[in-house]
Amino acid sequence: MATAEQVQELVAAVQSLNMEVRNLNQEMQNFKTENTVLRQLVANREPHSSDLPPMPLSSRKFDGTSRHLKELIEACNVHFAFHPKTFSTDLSKVDFVISNLTGNTLAWANPVVTTDEPVLRDWRAFLERFKQAFERPDIRYMACEELLEVHQGQMDLLSYITKFKQLATESN
Repeated sequence: MATAEQVQELVAAVQSLNMEVRNLNQEMQNFKTENTVLRQLVANREPHSSDLPPMPLSSRKFDGTSRHLKELIEACNVHFAFHPKTFSTDLSKVDFVISNLTGNTLAWANPVVTTDEPVLRDWRAFLERFKQAFERPDIRYMACEELLEVHQGQMDLLSYITKFKQLATESN
């Protein structure tokens, strides 16, 4: 049988453990609340430039060559679709396009950025202005441009001749 002293020690130990459990429950509740707040902050935060993929769309940045314009826009749209959280704002989309420019196209974007023009925050307006600056709807111009750059490379001779004839016909 336990003595009165032993019973008092056991009661004190149980009370101490109860107090420790209450403290741990309170800490756990605080962590749950903090976790909920942090999850909401992360879910609602705006993307930052550090969220952007570290590499550009391709090894070649857009230099203003009109035949690569459609390719750039399509690649960006696909990229935006696969990274919706990163590109949730128009500003993040415009920023990404500008980061994939070089040469004259980058020089074209410089005053737009430095004067903080409203098109920076409007993807459609930026895209329209960008197309106006670099799109060449003249098929003759594009065909001549491609004709100057056509090389047989890995194509077989028949494919090369067909491509050459096609471009020559379009340029007339």
